[in-house]
Amino acid sequence: MGLFSKEECFCCGKRVGALSRIKIKSGEFLCTDCQKNGHPFIHVAEMTKDEVEKLFSDMKESEAHFQDVQFQFRKTSRMTLGKEWTFYDNLQTGEFALETPETKAYPNHYVYQMRDVIPYGETDRFLASGTFQDNPEMSRRRYYDLIKVEERKGSDGKTDSWILRMPYDRPHMKIETKFPGSMEEKDVRLLQAAIQSVIGSYNTGINLTPTQFEEIKKAGKSLGNDAAVTNTSELIGSMLSSLKKK
Repeated sequence: MGLFSKEECFCCGKRVGALSRIKIKSGEFLCTDCQKNGHPFIHVAEMTKDEVEKLFSDMKESEAHFQDVQFQFRKTSRMTLGKEWTFYDNLQTGEFALETPETKAYPNHYVYQMRDVIPYGETDRFLASGTFQDNPEMSRRRYYDLIKVEERKGSDGKTDSWILRMPYDRPHMKIETKFPGSMEEKDVRLLQAAIQSVIGSYNTGINLTPTQFEEIKKAGKSLGNDAAVTNTSELIGSMLSSLKKK
């Protein structure tokens, strides 16, 4: 079994070379075509054959659900950067979806649950460390620490890219999308703050109206580059703190 050998994909039976396959945890091989039956943020190389097959089944169900509910996602809360990155939600059901350059190569949409935007395996600790019932506003702000943006610089000291990361309570999942360094930092931060606030608001009982969300977007876009980095989440937090629990 070497670089030029061909191995059989356990899913479709096709024999493929090293550049067109991955080896999963239980030892079987999966071709890159069949890999797209999964999801780019779920790492199938870390999974067993049974887990991969379950994932593929889950993704088909998720796509069918997405097709049923996609028009129920609120257009007023949809955030889009360029033509490649979109975040949209349904605050009635606590669901959201992401479209990124990474997901567009995969045919099935993953419908995320807002309640699961916490580190995998840390649900009890995360909930216990907050005061969700006593102070929902303070608890909502905990989501500001979960959804992060990292700036990566090249050898010339200029921004090479922005990386947005979001934890999720599902094994082998790591939500991570890359923005080019040419993108305005304030735009990336506004998307980050919007995701933080919408998900945090739903999970802690403070909700956004469409009008309030539009006000947030307008105010965020008016901020300068530096101010957007530090104040966009604060801006949204101040507005949400005046709202009543749903």
